[in-house]
Amino acid sequence: MKFFILGLLIAQPQTLYDLHRRFDAGISQIYAASFGSIHRALRQLADAGEVAVVEASGSARGKKLYRVTPQGRRTWRHWMRTPGPAEDTELAALARVFLLGLLDEEDQRREVLRVLHQRAVADHRSLLEVQTALEADHETGRFPRRVLDYGLGAGQGLVDWLAELVAEASGTRR
Repeated sequence: MKFFILGLLIAQPQTLYDLHRRFDAGISQIYAASFGSIHRALRQLADAGEVAVVEASGSARGKKLYRVTPQGRRTWRHWMRTPGPAEDTELAALARVFLLGLLDEEDQRREVLRVLHQRAVADHRSLLEVQTALEADHETGRFPRRVLDYGLGAGQGLVDWLAELVAEASGTRR
């Protein structure tokens, strides 16, 4: 979540309350975040030197405004280009595509989309291997198979969506 928040702060410096309102206004469909989890992430980012905390101008109550530092910008760019192995592929893709416009160069955007697509394809292939194993196991009930069906459909949808975005970014729309 902290990387997603870094991206939101790159777009514009914000207070904790501003960020919380943004999540409540719809971002929570991508990343669900409580007030406490946003506050904790901001504290971690500040402790790591990735955001600077300043008093918001015109604030009578001393509200803290969070701004991304150059180090935070580098950290965010690295996160955008390098999905972690333990990340949920769908969540990682949605978060990065949401923030994609913050990357300056079109070739950087294409590369992020390409990497996300590769990851989605690999994850979908892994599910296909699970399907093969489940089909061979006649003891497996129908509900695990139905869950796998859902995962395969959602995974294929993600692969197709990312392929379309890669094609759009490359100027070769399918």
